[in-house]
Amino acid sequence: MISGSYVAVSFISYSIPLFLLTGYLILQFDIKEYRFKKMEKERKLSKVLGWTNLGLGTALLIMDYFIL
Repeated sequence: MISGSYVAVSFISYSIPLFLLTGYLILQFDIKEYRFKKMEKERKLSKVLGWTNLGLGTALLIMDYFIL
């Protein structure tokens, strides 16, 4: 974005796919691995982190589309 005499760099467009991809990968692979190894605390934490990443990625995507 060019605004006045300076150029603003937005890293949101880079972080959206990273949040979505890491959230998907955590939910897809880590949870299965922890379930197989019977590591319940790690599985629960991975589930929370995976959904958090997906939620942040989705929120940033909506915000980027409608607001920014």
